Amino acid sequence: MKGYLSTDEREAIAKLKEYGLSEDEIRAYVDELMEAITSSDLPEAMKYVTVWGLRVLSTLRLCEFHRLLDPEIPRECDVCKYIYLKDELEELSEAASLLSTEMVTPLIPEVLSNLAYAKDNARGINDVAAFEGRITKVKGIPKPASLPSWGASTHLAKVLLKVRERDKSIRAVMNIKYCDAVEEAVKRLGLRFVKVGPQDRANDDMIAEEIYRFFSPGTDVVFHLGGVGLEPVTYVFGKSPLDVVRKVLDIAKVYAELKSGSPYKVASNTS
Repeated sequence: MKGYLSTDEREAIAKLKEYGLSEDEIRAYVDELMEAITSSDLPEAMKYVTVWGLRVLSTLRLCEFHRLLDPEIPRECDVCKYIYLKDELEELSEAASLLSTEMVTPLIPEVLSNLAYAKDNARGINDVAAFEGRITKVKGIPKPASLPSWGASTHLAKVLLKVRERDKSIRAVMNIKYCDAVEEAVKRLGLRFVKVGPQDRANDDMIAEEIYRFFSPGTDVVFHLGGVGLEPVTYVFGKSPLDVVRKVLDIAKVYAELKSGSPYKVASNTS
């Protein structure tokens, strides 16, 4: 990444974080922009910069910085939220792009992962978006097998819809592998969790019902202990796909540290 920035990486990231951006989205922005530029697709790169900027403005996270530049801006001003309105599929796709890092690879279970996002008023499976073919590994890096679409994951849709009967604020879920190290990572992060199962040869409805029985508002993670014919799995819940992905990235980082016995270091790009 240092090769892409004209100033020191840490200084640049720190400044952007002061403006209200997260390090994950900053790095994802740089990586995706450079991918477009290095592929000689300059129109796509220009479009990406424009849309990304409008999207960030619409979240109102730059308001305080803007007021530092112009104190005359009224405190109640929220006009920028109307600049850009994204749909659920785009939001899901953008969140999933942050998972394309080798740090997440060890968390992909044998049954593969998926990331699902429910409409605010979701009633059925077709109101829940996910990735057809799930999130697999391409050259060792997690990648969605397709673009997101509605009704693409019956399993996660049933789990999510059932959980929402307990907590309507939960709109997204991702499944990752379960093991002692994952459980320890969740504990160290202070995430709220419950354990369910084991269940032998359970179908989607049985799993969703079991999770529902133990789920309560504020739960971040559910460990399903599997059973005969059923791989143990960790379900990570959140209010949005980005909320879920950030938790998964946190889990992945602590998991890597537990496995290596030292702080995880992200490899820097040089060019």
